[in-house]
Amino acid sequence: MQRKPLIAALVLAYAPVTVFAETTTQKSATNTNPNTTLENITISASPIHEHDAFEVPSQIDVLSGDDKMSKDSGSLGEMLEDIPGVNNLSAGSQSGKPVIRGLMGDRVKVLSNGAGMDDQAYGTRHLPNVDAYLADRVEVVRGPQSVLYGSDALGGVVNVLSPRVPFGQPAHGEVATEYNTNNNEKHFGAKVGGGNANWGITAGVSIREGDNFETADSSTASSPTPSSPADSRPLFVGEVPNTNFENKAAHIGLGYQNDDMQVILRHTHWQADQNYLGITASTPMSSFEPVATGQALENDETQLSAEFYQGDWVFKPSWVYTSNSREASHDMPFETMAEEKGEEGYLDLEVKRHDWKFAAEHPKLGDFEGEVGFEVSKKEQRLLSGHLTPSADVDKKAVYLFEEADYDQWLVQFGARYDWVDVSAPLDGNNEHFTEEAGIFDASNNERDFAVWSGSFGATYRLNDNWSLAGNLARGFRAPSIFELYAGGEHGGVQAYQIGNPDLEEEIALNADLSLRWKSEQTAMVATVYQNTIDNYIYLANTGFYRAKEGAPNEGERVDQTAPGAIAEMQAEQTDATIRGFEFSLDHKWTPQWQTNLALEIIDGENDKTGQDLPLIPANNLRAAVSYLPSDFMALKKQKLTLEGKFLASKDAVFPFEPFSQFDKMSVGTASTDAYNLWNLRYSAQLPLDKQNLQLAFSVENLFDKDYVDFLDTYKGYALAQGRNVKLNLRMDF
Repeated sequence: MQRKPLIAALVLAYAPVTVFAETTTQKSATNTNPNTTLENITISASPIHEHDAFEVPSQIDVLSGDDKMSKDSGSLGEMLEDIPGVNNLSAGSQSGKPVIRGLMGDRVKVLSNGAGMDDQAYGTRHLPNVDAYLADRVEVVRGPQSVLYGSDALGGVVNVLSPRVPFGQPAHGEVATEYNTNNNEKHFGAKVGGGNANWGITAGVSIREGDNFETADSSTASSPTPSSPADSRPLFVGEVPNTNFENKAAHIGLGYQNDDMQVILRHTHWQADQNYLGITASTPMSSFEPVATGQALENDETQLSAEFYQGDWVFKPSWVYTSNSREASHDMPFETMAEEKGEEGYLDLEVKRHDWKFAAEHPKLGDFEGEVGFEVSKKEQRLLSGHLTPSADVDKKAVYLFEEADYDQWLVQFGARYDWVDVSAPLDGNNEHFTEEAGIFDASNNERDFAVWSGSFGATYRLNDNWSLAGNLARGFRAPSIFELYAGGEHGGVQAYQIGNPDLEEEIALNADLSLRWKSEQTAMVATVYQNTIDNYIYLANTGFYRAKEGAPNEGERVDQTAPGAIAEMQAEQTDATIRGFEFSLDHKWTPQWQTNLALEIIDGENDKTGQDLPLIPANNLRAAVSYLPSDFMALKKQKLTLEGKFLASKDAVFPFEPFSQFDKMSVGTASTDAYNLWNLRYSAQLPLDKQNLQLAFSVENLFDKDYVDFLDTYKGYALAQGRNVKLNLRMDF
């Protein structure tokens, strides 16, 4: 059997595609002249073979190279939002999580080198624990991926891939810097690596910090108080307070290989100190004032993976250890919030998680080659102080299989999986608030067990050298999270008091999609239609009641809407839902100097029981770009000048079934948004020096300083989105 790289066996299962790992992913060109042809992206689409991304059944997109450099950001969602079917659930410039086909948070699994992260992603503003600068590439698979990833992958998978361990390469690296004018954001990064035939090492560091972001100029709400008439205008225009941040990250990977095995050990540290903006008023007649929600986040992740080659078999054990902490204050910035540490209102959460996996790739049986495996995961969440979510344990076990056959015109993939998920919240210790004061759970419902099967079947039919047809059918699931089951406290991220629901059942999704694809040396086109039917869809609904904020004399109690510090009460509920959509992309090189790109998304999400829209479904959108690639000028090589347009339709929020929907009825801000368009201008080039190459990327984002509000912007209740930003990236290799 041909030797394969380390983590190539982590397959995604929406006609299961793999997690694109370690040494397999690369770019190849269909022609030696990159100015006349489009690139093919070679991915590891199964544990058996590499495939062109255009050939596999699932929809896969890759961000890498110069394109990734120009879009590098502390916000993963912002980096990926130009991909059709992908949007950004944002909080200014510092935080953004990817939304895939209308699903987000615990329904989109963010992976680190193929391993699932644990970022306590229960809030709309809780960003993934990743600095994408340290990654070599980011790959996105749209659609359910439950067969090999179990729960939390109903919408899709985002795999953040570190640089490959450079076996047999001399010492090399890069230094990088970035500056953004809008929020005075600065970034410094460096990567190094090298190795011999048997050993390799790679490492990187990233430091990023930014001040408050600024919006375009616009009119503001008129002297708003909680009792003022409804007004959709923002409270903050210009500099938006309490939106600054400081992030740090580092990564190291060490690998060993010989003819019989390959072993890689990686460790990543990520730290983020962030402020989020909220609003408050001391009385119904008092003016709204800004309040800071400070956060201190830290994540350490250790990955140990191996492949052992035994004849026609390959054995692939792996272990991942994650240590994650979240500290937050409702009314103090991160710079001073440590003064409240240990107090009752100070949220302090710790998560420890172990993940073990053993996979075995078997030789060919008939037409099929494949892999079988089992997984075990143990998670301990401990509430040290605060009231938002309790201490609890989550134990997971799963078995799976994946098979693939490649015929002359057909590529066929199928998989099956069975998961057991146990969630248990103790009744003592720091959970007394949830059991005795708030009455969220008791001995009758503090332990929940879920057992679910998943399956998928996908095939690509190659009509001829240019056309192909791909179809997928997948059944996925998601077990309710600790937060959805047992939450009970003020959540600054949505300006609400949130309540869990211990009676929630697992979400079950049945997804089907069909894609028509065209590829030539100059053109790539993909048109996809899909429908994702989700039974027991979990959503957050306004109950119609209000609670007193923490710090008030009657904190946590139900109060009148006009009471000082009153915030909306929301609870996790379930319904049946259907999400339908159409995605279209077209990339074409007209001449060696001119190319265009087009991406269209039309999406609709419906509550099947009420006929209303689902919450936080993105607005229909179109993205278009035209690029000019001039000839080399003096020392400048590989120049590219791009004008991008982004066009979004209007979107109405669905009260009461949506976070932030209360702002459509308040005296400031909006939950529903108007149509808008934005323009970006980008330039990139390479400047060869003596023994190094200097790469530069220059962008003007929101070119015309448009004042607008995006439907998935979590500040839409009281602020506009970010105004014009000039961004400069410089990278020097060595």
